[in-house]
Amino acid sequence: MVKSMKTKTTKLACAIATTALVGAILMAPAQAAFAKSWSFTEDSVSLGLKGVSPHVQKTSNGDRLWRRDMVPTGTAVTMCDSSGNCTQETFSTGSAGPVSDFTIAKTPSGWRAYFKSTDTSSQKIMSAPCTTEDCLSFGTAVLTSSEMVVPKEQKAWGVPDAVTLPDGRVRIYIVESDMSQRTSCPENVASYISSDGISFTKESGWRLTGGYVDTEILSTKKNNWVMIVADGPGCGGSKDSRKPQQLFITTSKNGLKWAKPKVLTKTDSGRLDPTGYEIKANTYRIYYASGSITDNNYSIKRATLRLK
Repeated sequence: MVKSMKTKTTKLACAIATTALVGAILMAPAQAAFAKSWSFTEDSVSLGLKGVSPHVQKTSNGDRLWRRDMVPTGTAVTMCDSSGNCTQETFSTGSAGPVSDFTIAKTPSGWRAYFKSTDTSSQKIMSAPCTTEDCLSFGTAVLTSSEMVVPKEQKAWGVPDAVTLPDGRVRIYIVESDMSQRTSCPENVASYISSDGISFTKESGWRLTGGYVDTEILSTKKNNWVMIVADGPGCGGSKDSRKPQQLFITTSKNGLKWAKPKVLTKTDSGRLDPTGYEIKANTYRIYYASGSITDNNYSIKRATLRLK
């Protein structure tokens, strides 16, 4: 009896170990994206576009780019083909006036625009229903949240990134800062959630801390979220010689807790305000602003991001 029980116990232990090993092997691919490295390669195209804060939407006709520029609407729109040839499009903001940091997301009631609006005393994040699927015009704008309003003079704030979650809710990632800290990197990333894409509630905690800005969610796949960001304009260097901004990559399993961002680009030129989408598995097309904060002269560039 003792010998028989030992044999059965041994077989049971082997079966459990085998099951655990198979389970570990099956789970490995889902975790691979968190362990591998990324490459960022600039594309050999000349878009001929000035401005900052681009937002891209892939369409059947090419890449539609909204960007902040010196135009009456505050935001200019172009359609760019795969070769980098861009054509200006007509954009109307209606009664909203000039807007900036423009982004769009699919809500339960349709496509909706999100943007920063500035008046004589404040900056605020507003949203409005797109009147057409291309969102070249939109309807009446409403405030997203009373917490997404700051004084007009507030620095290191804004640049909302609206994202449709797998369950249909909409989350806005946004830069917020505690300027009383008197640090060179005061920026943190907060998030707000909404079931209808109109009324938002702030989520607890920070998504990122330590001077990261300009978030762009590239993937919301289960257990494999991907975000590209920039560091703040005051991070690194000195007051008289600021370090050019760089782009970073970070991953998450749930869109709330993110890994420490890893640097993608060098400091030969400032790179910020990334936006993009997945071309094929683990390969993304990225648009971003390039230039120097000292002369405030920025142009829009294009690159390819790959997971090795």
